[in-house]
Amino acid sequence: MHDYRTIAQVADVPTNGSKLVVLDGRELLVCNSRDAIHVVENRCSHQDQPLDSGRVRNGYILCPVHGMRFRLDSGEALGTLTRVPLCVFDSRVLDGEVQVRLDAPAS
Repeated sequence: MHDYRTIAQVADVPTNGSKLVVLDGRELLVCNSRDAIHVVENRCSHQDQPLDSGRVRNGYILCPVHGMRFRLDSGEALGTLTRVPLCVFDSRVLDGEVQVRLDAPAS
């Protein structure tokens, strides 16, 4: 089992926004919505497009290409273009740092 790894400072992730981070060659998107931090893969499950310029609001992220909406806490896809959820990672905030485990999905 792997430990949590620090990938960002909470202060560097804007409210209702995101920060792109690359860890072990994998693009992760740290999202701050409703004062909650979530870490998802930077890839829309509809057409494999990056999400890093997508709008983050009210616990959701919208794909900037086709407007697909995904729940940040579960990755659930909402809309008609796909039912495939986003990959959401187990993450936590500790002493102002965003930490993630790549080996375990969020529960």
